This record gives sequence, C-alpha cells and structure tokens, in this order.
Amino acid sequence: MNANIVNRLRFRDSKLGYVKVSDGSTIILRVAVVDVRVREEASPFGAEFDVNATGGIAVYPSKSALDEIKDKPVLEPGKTVSKGWRRVDIIEKVPAYEEVIYSDERIGKYMVRVEIEPIMVSKNTLFKTVQGLPLYVVRWVPKITWSEIREDIERK
Repeated sequence: MNANIVNRLRFRDSKLGYVKVSDGSTIILRVAVVDVRVREEASPFGAEFDVNATGGIAVYPSKSALDEIKDKPVLEPGKTVSKGWRRVDIIEKVPAYEEVIYSDERIGKYMVRVEIEPIMVSKNTLFKTVQGLPLYVVRWVPKITWSEIREDIERK
C-alpha cells in the first residue's frame, strides 16, 4: 500500500459529545474521520473535499429506562425492528467533533473538522440489546468544514 495514502491524515483533536434525554438517560456520541480526498483543487473555499466519517453511540440508561425493558426480549445482533419506537425529547446536547490535518503535495495542508449535532432520539420499547440496555437511535446532522493551514498555525 502506498504510505502516502495512510500518512496523509494526522489527528489533531477529538471530543466526545452527549445527549441527555427526557427519560433520564445519557447517550455519548463519537465521530471519527476515516478518509479525506480532494474533489476539486480550486473553489471559493480553497480546495473542496470528500470526507468519509463515521459515528457511534454509547448508552448510559437511567434506572427507569432499564426498568422499562427489563423483561423484554433481546434483539438479535444484525436484526432490525420497525415496531415499538418512541421519540424521546432531547433535554441537553453537546456535539461531538474530530479534527484532522490533511496533507497533499499539490494543495498543501488543511485542517478538516467533522462535527455531529444530535437532532432527534428514539428508543425501542419492545426489545433490549444483548448487553441488556435500551435500544436507542440518534439522528444527527454532520457539519464538515475545512481551512488551509500555515506551518505557524500547525505548531500550536
């Protein structure tokens, strides 16, 4: 494999986010930048990028949320369910983000930031996870920004 493909990203900063929901549970959010590719070398914003990112959640349920599903069957891994979903209000939220420095011999270095802002949460009342936790789904909006960086900014 071409070493330049693997080494063109350097991770600068990453912060977990969270959502507190109306049933008392807290859901941790994480976003990770997997790849960045140049789509266009010159635009009103400098270069244009295609950014490949992924996200995940970790659930810290309240006692009442655990009690609600304690006698429910386990949803088998790989299975999906379309019934039993209920919206849960977001009480408090903090977005998660990750920043990387993308290096390219032709266009220079850019700081690329992916932030995910949670906008909706639902939980399933008919099943629990293999770990015995409530099954939540979080919908978020990705915000992707970038800016060219100079060597003096990178050292900070």
